[in-house]
Amino acid sequence: MHIDVKVVLYQVLIILFPIFVYHLFFYEKNSNRKKPLSKLTFIMIIILVLSMSYPIEFSKGYRYDFRVIPFIISFVYGGTWPGFIIWIVLLTYRFIIGGGGFYVALVNYSFTFLVLIFIGKKFELNQLKHKLVFVNLVFLANTLIMMLTLLKANQMEQIRFMLVFHVVTWICLMMVVFVIENANQQMEIREKIRRDEKLNVISQLAASVAHEVRNPMTSARGFLQLIYNDENLKSMQKYYIEIALNELDHAQSIINDYLSLAKPNTEEMTEINISDEVKKTIDLMTSYSYIQNITIEANIQESLFIRGNRNEIKQILVNIIKNGIEAMNKGGTLTVYTYKLDGRILIEIIDSGKGMTKSQLKKLGTLFYTTKEKGTGVGLTISFQLVQAMNGKIRVNSEPGKGTTFTIEFPVVSIDSLPL
Repeated sequence: MHIDVKVVLYQVLIILFPIFVYHLFFYEKNSNRKKPLSKLTFIMIIILVLSMSYPIEFSKGYRYDFRVIPFIISFVYGGTWPGFIIWIVLLTYRFIIGGGGFYVALVNYSFTFLVLIFIGKKFELNQLKHKLVFVNLVFLANTLIMMLTLLKANQMEQIRFMLVFHVVTWICLMMVVFVIENANQQMEIREKIRRDEKLNVISQLAASVAHEVRNPMTSARGFLQLIYNDENLKSMQKYYIEIALNELDHAQSIINDYLSLAKPNTEEMTEINISDEVKKTIDLMTSYSYIQNITIEANIQESLFIRGNRNEIKQILVNIIKNGIEAMNKGGTLTVYTYKLDGRILIEIIDSGKGMTKSQLKKLGTLFYTTKEKGTGVGLTISFQLVQAMNGKIRVNSEPGKGTTFTIEFPVVSIDSLPL
């Protein structure tokens, strides 16, 4: 039996048109896609039903269509629950259609469902190459299971037809993956533009206000310091002045954070021995950690080089280490690892503090968001911004009551490329 080109083109239209409509008119974040009743789930159900309603029928009861595409896509971009819903809808609708091929579909997609669950746990589906490997492995497993099931059912004449049809299906599946990935990149670009616009507004505000506020505060602090040194003051008066000086210092640090947002990055990036910079920062923060009854433990691989700005690296490390120390208000251990892995330099800063919920993690790094009572949220915003400017990434894992892990990732610079 030859493949009906018109039916195949119709199947391709059924798959691609709803995908285009979904990304053009329905903005949905990755977190929302993982909900059982997400927009993605409804779109996949529509594609599945339409695809199965107009198949190529090889023989009575044996139908071929692109149902595997919404089945795999729902798992990869939705998750377990959307994938489970699609699996149930697929088998239910196939049972209603009837025919001997139902049992082939039952065996095939039940095994594929288990493969998706098992392999999915082995992959971190954050990068395109990981998704492509995962999708192709699952599709190959689906094809092999289909072939074995047909052999078991003594349907030898179908195998060649099935293989040709699966090649066409694979091409369409790859098209869908790249369309979704392209749309995801556009979403990320829009989010980045929106964040940059917010940062631009706050930068202009900081530049226009911070200097004007800083000057009178410096004068006030100077006069308070002179009064504090007067030997005729009572101890209680000195105590009050100490409080005033501390609050002025706190206000000054907040202004410095805003000025960091407003200050343009004029320094050229150079090759930095990040191992040495991490050690220096730990030495700098050790006295502060002792005051808080915190022990800092470090395991740092020697001679690791990145490309960046030395002062900004120090600012990033101080911000994150200081946050980790402050998160452990009852004492504990802060652990810092620095090592090379797969062409990347990783700096892990692990605290055993109160941790954060998933909703708090999603907001982390956004302007003005903080989990501290006296914080402004600017310090971490600056850290995320500076790491990104140096082609790096910050990943945060946390669990309430168990602590938080900040992972700073930079591209490695080979020592052979460094100037002599």
